[in-house]
Amino acid sequence: MTHPGFVLFDLDGTLIRPGAPVQRLHMATMAAAIADVCGVAEEFRYEGGQLFYAGIDLAGFTDAGTVHAALRHHGVPAGRLPQLTRQVMDALAARIGGSTADGDTGVGDLLPGCRALLEALRGHGCPLGMSTGNARSVARWKMRRTGLADLLHDGGFGDGARDRDDVVAAGVAALGGHGPGVLVGDTAKDVTAAHASGLPCLAVATGATPPDELRAAGADAVVADLGGSAALDAVLRLLTPVASTEGVR
Repeated sequence: MTHPGFVLFDLDGTLIRPGAPVQRLHMATMAAAIADVCGVAEEFRYEGGQLFYAGIDLAGFTDAGTVHAALRHHGVPAGRLPQLTRQVMDALAARIGGSTADGDTGVGDLLPGCRALLEALRGHGCPLGMSTGNARSVARWKMRRTGLADLLHDGGFGDGARDRDDVVAAGVAALGGHGPGVLVGDTAKDVTAAHASGLPCLAVATGATPPDELRAAGADAVVADLGGSAALDAVLRLLTPVASTEGVR
């Protein structure tokens, strides 16, 4: 069966509500993992749906990038940053792996319309994947907890990549690396990373970035949310060869 193209989804702010319990548990677990390794950590803070650590705006950061920035803030010497970042990421995976907060108890953490959109795209034959700054173990735990594990499993993750471009490139490779594709995300970094891999981006204004800023970043289409038919229509339009070629800026 010939599919119209693959679709990659960001998670936090795109499928999962900003500041939702599942995201807060993720960040609390990361703070504990940072403390495991360097003996000190600050709390992650939310303001208007935006996430901060010690005053650092973390919009579009990967987990590895967040840990790297946190360790720098705590004075870890540059020469030790790669090793300690890996240690924190290992501690994060171990803590998430041992979490008892699993099942579909986080279904209410999802933004409206996301499961219906995923199911509709699968019905059109589109391979689906993730393009997320979350570590692989964290992303899959979130999918189990929110009841989306049957729809999203593979993709690009933020275990080692600090650059969103690398995350998207890994997601493209995971879904076959050929044919038309679209990335759905909620930040300007999602837009620019999609374009770096030759993909158009459907930006959804459910995160902290206003629609005008998403358009200014070069989003090929912008929708208010993933509910209704607008998001599905936009994805299918961007998957056509003409739209994909003309839409990338």
